[in-house]
Amino acid sequence: MKIDRIKNIIGFYVVNLAVFLAAHSMGSSLLGTEKPNVIVIMADDLGYSDLSCYGGEIETPNIDRLAEGGLRFTGFKNTARCAPSRASLLTGRYQHSVGVGRMTANDFKRPGYRGQLSTEAPTLAEIFKSQGYGTGMVGKWHLTVHDKSSTQKRLYPCDRGFDHFYGTWWGAKDYFKPKFMMKNHELIDDNTKYPNDFYLTHALSDSAIEFVEEQNDQKKPFFLYLAHYAPHAPIQAPEDRIQKCLKRYKLGFVQLQQDRFERQKKFGVAPKNAVLRNQSGSWNKLSAQQKNTWMRTMATYAAMIEIMDDGIGQLIDVLKENGQYENTLIVFLSDNGSTPERKNVGAHLCASLSNTPFSGVKAQTFEGGISSPFIFSWPKKLAKYGGQIRHGHCHIIDVLPTCLEAAGVRFPDSFSGITPKEPDGVSLMDAIKGEELEKRSFFWEHGRSCAVYKDGWKLVAHRGPWKLFDLHNDPVEKSDLSNQYPENAANLKALWEKWGEKYDVIPFPGAKKTGKKN
Repeated sequence: MKIDRIKNIIGFYVVNLAVFLAAHSMGSSLLGTEKPNVIVIMADDLGYSDLSCYGGEIETPNIDRLAEGGLRFTGFKNTARCAPSRASLLTGRYQHSVGVGRMTANDFKRPGYRGQLSTEAPTLAEIFKSQGYGTGMVGKWHLTVHDKSSTQKRLYPCDRGFDHFYGTWWGAKDYFKPKFMMKNHELIDDNTKYPNDFYLTHALSDSAIEFVEEQNDQKKPFFLYLAHYAPHAPIQAPEDRIQKCLKRYKLGFVQLQQDRFERQKKFGVAPKNAVLRNQSGSWNKLSAQQKNTWMRTMATYAAMIEIMDDGIGQLIDVLKENGQYENTLIVFLSDNGSTPERKNVGAHLCASLSNTPFSGVKAQTFEGGISSPFIFSWPKKLAKYGGQIRHGHCHIIDVLPTCLEAAGVRFPDSFSGITPKEPDGVSLMDAIKGEELEKRSFFWEHGRSCAVYKDGWKLVAHRGPWKLFDLHNDPVEKSDLSNQYPENAANLKALWEKWGEKYDVIPFPGAKKTGKKN
């Protein structure tokens, strides 16, 4: 009897030790260590200055509250385009190294340009899922190849670590009757009839809240990637919301941009030494009718962002009601700068206003194309830093390492039977807590728009000759100094070429291998 009792006691402790170790490996609350929830919110084609906390006249009180209780970054950069930014966000690596050097429409049969996210790189969702997190994605995926000549199997969010998905796997094309929609593994017919009051942004916000409620019921930490389609074209919003915004745009482009810039300086989010380019001539060339069209377009654009902000506020309210808000890390950013795409008359002035004070637009590696607002909120851990601003350069490749460190999760040693490459990015947690941002070099290429940044200098070639800018003194890239500092330009070009060869950027797709540099 004594022997049996001893065996039972040993068995009891062995079982409980196994439970303890399993809980430890998964980061479970069984240990009493409460893992934070992580929400990454990405807007689509939102400019640097659109949010009111970055100077915009657009009313974004809920996103502003995240900034007031958290931190804003002024030097955060993306990849200049939709799919590449999403690839870098989810993997922590430069987009070419995970197969998305261009977009998803073409598979160029080269590692850097397959048009689909590489299966050799773990996503944030796959990593968090392995640690016991519930994982959900809502919104725009845009990492599935749709080149009919490609031999790759198409991969959707639920193939890449997400338990739940609702949204569009490509571009929705319409906010009232969206296309390319999907729920979990099931494609939704493009001819689906939606209710008369359907609006995509509302539906995405509702789905995000539904996912959070489900995770609360299951008492487990979660990772939510909320990739809004707004304010991407087509520029559409309910009429009542457009009318609410219309009056403020009667001031016209010149006054609105000047007002934005003044607020940016007041808030501390304008780059030091920044100046506005005089674009009054372009505005004055528009007829009265064209100016009215521009005003309505901007009012519609603003309404799209304000509706997105409403949904974020509703999500925050649910987190607070569930007692989850304090220990939820929320990151907000945009995939690229604003764009003149499909914005009709005066489209370049729409983009210029959104990207204030920078020049350049989406798909260009000038500052306007690659600059994004970046907000980091985590009340439980960062309340004492509330409202602070962090300067210095960082990059979308830094989001994954930052989220992992915040959650106490290690990057995996093994994935899909291989040893995955470490992220190109670094954690920003030290910088978030007040330390100076690490000085690094950064690189860009999209559609032959190339750039490299090092020690305050930036070399840019947008499908043409290389231009050199001193961002310390000229953050809006007005003066090309390549002739004045040829050695500096040559060194930066060589640095970019070395990166381009390492990451399968060059030769560009379609270029002949002549041995010459691109």
